[in-house]
Amino acid sequence: MTILNYNVAAQRAATTMTRNDKVMNTSMSRLATGVKLNQAEDGPATIGVYKGLELQAATTRAGIENINNAISYLRTVDDAGAAIENLLIRMKEIAVEAQTGTLSSDQIAALNVEYQILGDQWDRIATDTKWNGVAIMQGKHDAGLLVGVGSGSTIALEIDDWRSAQFDNADADDVATGATATAAADTGGATAFNFASGNTEALVDATDAAAFMTKVTSALEGIGKSRAELGAQINGLKASADSLVDLADRYESNASALGDSDYAAESAKLATAQIVSQAATAMLAQANAQKGTVLSLLK
Repeated sequence: MTILNYNVAAQRAATTMTRNDKVMNTSMSRLATGVKLNQAEDGPATIGVYKGLELQAATTRAGIENINNAISYLRTVDDAGAAIENLLIRMKEIAVEAQTGTLSSDQIAALNVEYQILGDQWDRIATDTKWNGVAIMQGKHDAGLLVGVGSGSTIALEIDDWRSAQFDNADADDVATGATATAAADTGGATAFNFASGNTEALVDATDAAAFMTKVTSALEGIGKSRAELGAQINGLKASADSLVDLADRYESNASALGDSDYAAESAKLATAQIVSQAATAMLAQANAQKGTVLSLLK
């Protein structure tokens, strides 16, 4: 048809090129980013779900990090508690040695020097053991460990008071030694350790040694209980971490299924779009050239 006002073939070729360019741009964007939901229009029905799964995965991973930090926190206390336990074992050995009738007063005094030094080390460890700048064995510490969002996402942590002077604390659950004033009195021993200057812990004779051995034995029992509780808390946290790892993996797997690019499919789409683009360009040139023949009629 020899008309000039409308070049329908060229317009169709140009429209095809425009649409095909959009397909190419989308495929190249998905291949470049690895994500098929780069803009909201890429998947209005699924982008909200996809971003929600990403958020849940990120929150869960943060909870796992919190748990790992808490495990290190508790292990720090346990390592220090083990050191105190070793000191007390030696202190009990000294108390046993001091009860024999074959030692002179000078020899008992020598044992007392070591006994006092070990007691000082006990309190030094309990006072100087810190986590993130906080003395975590000096006074009872309760902490809420956040491992997720929503109700039931907080795990309670408890750290006892490990200082020797707290041996007779009325609340036995608050102290690692686990003794009470009543219990200490029932055993005939003093109600608390005291390793301060001018203390009352002097190991003078076999009678003192017997009383000290009773207190040290009670302290060792309490420390054993406290370390068992630490171990239980650590094992519980490890189990929680394992569970959260599985949950985070599931969130990420679901998010990947919704939002990640399928490289095989996108590569095929891009190749097809490139071929169509080349063909449309050629047809646009043909359509424009076809109208040029009308000029020959005007010569």
